[in-house]
Amino acid sequence: MKYIRVTITLLLFIIMGIFISAPAKYMQSFFDGVTVWAYNVLPALFPFAILSTIALRLTPNGKCSVSKLLFGVDCDRIWATSLLCGYPIGAKAIADSDADITTATKACAFCSTAGPIFMIATVGVKLLQSTAATLILIAAHILSSILNGLLYRTKTPLYISECNGQFKAEDFGNTLTNSVLSILSVGGLIALFYMLSDMIRSLLPISLQNSLAVAFAIGVLEMTNGVFAICKLTDVATATVLSSCLLALGGMCIFFQCFAYLGQKRVKATTIIKMKLTQSALATLISFCLVKLFLK
Repeated sequence: MKYIRVTITLLLFIIMGIFISAPAKYMQSFFDGVTVWAYNVLPALFPFAILSTIALRLTPNGKCSVSKLLFGVDCDRIWATSLLCGYPIGAKAIADSDADITTATKACAFCSTAGPIFMIATVGVKLLQSTAATLILIAAHILSSILNGLLYRTKTPLYISECNGQFKAEDFGNTLTNSVLSILSVGGLIALFYMLSDMIRSLLPISLQNSLAVAFAIGVLEMTNGVFAICKLTDVATATVLSSCLLALGGMCIFFQCFAYLGQKRVKATTIIKMKLTQSALATLISFCLVKLFLK
């Protein structure tokens, strides 16, 4: 543990040193990251974060829990919130619940997904520009989250207490404030990791800076930046498979966003990473098969 802390400290000082060596360049990189967030993430995430939260809180509990039937965890609203809003709202919903460490950990397996509006409007329509590729992207993402939940299914039923069709007037202020803070934290981390991506790229030979391998590696660090680069560098079929992989994985930027909430429930970082790796592998396999079948 001591050596890990020393290594992290050295890396942070190296990053600060690189920033100081060319502050104007990396300030612009940070601003570019803010721009990417403002134009592509904010419009897709913020409206859904508020509207879906209110709608789900007003929806009464059903007689049968789908999430309990599939995954052994009774948390339909949190699962629906994750599917509708995307990263890191599912993690935040888990953190805001009364889930203990075991229940929160199991819920992470299927309550960690990218937002549908981001996948459709930004990745599918704007980048891939293909209806078939967009549908494959969505199908692979949803199916991988379900299969991932089944993979980590608990035999003993677990419950997360959720509101039952109640939403008081004073709850609107809390919902608005929490949504704004969540979106701002997402924007800050995207901009920071966007800047880090540019730092890493600047250290590489010019011949490698715009390669597909580097674009994917950048996506492992910051998902949005990587997906953008991949879609510009390769054909639709390859971009669909690689984008599916990155969207399910989330990357380090998404990991830190989610862990900021899940850490409050004492969920282990290694467990989150393991679950995201299996979900990403499933999404990649599913999208590859669907691309071979339906995308010519």
